[in-house]
Amino acid sequence: MADKIIIIDGVTVGRGNSVKIEDNTSLSTEDTFDGPVVSGMAKTSYSVEIQKLIAPNVESYLELRNILNDMKVNKKEITIKETVRGNDGTTYTITQIFLRCLVDSYSKELSVDSLTTESMKFTAEDLDEDARRD
Repeated sequence: MADKIIIIDGVTVGRGNSVKIEDNTSLSTEDTFDGPVVSGMAKTSYSVEIQKLIAPNVESYLELRNILNDMKVNKKEITIKETVRGNDGTTYTITQIFLRCLVDSYSKELSVDSLTTESMKFTAEDLDEDARRD
């Protein structure tokens, strides 16, 4: 098993080289006579940004493009799995399932010096997270 796996709508996305996850916490501060009062929200959204090299073949490129086009209006799941190896030889897997995701943005970078990369950003309504010892 790979150390990190990206799955979008049930399809494993290959050639990934980074994933950035942000918890979109919305805090508000209200000044009062007794000092500032800070409050948050019980439920927040998440941003998932995936960077990857261009697909190795036209079939996988078109499959991902179809999923991304559909996710402009239809919410899908994104799963990120990471296997962590401890210094003591133990391993555990962290699974993050981002629920009800829509495409926020997509970009592609072509450069003379490196392989073509794609950047996909999604907004998720919720997160289901699990960590288990292997």
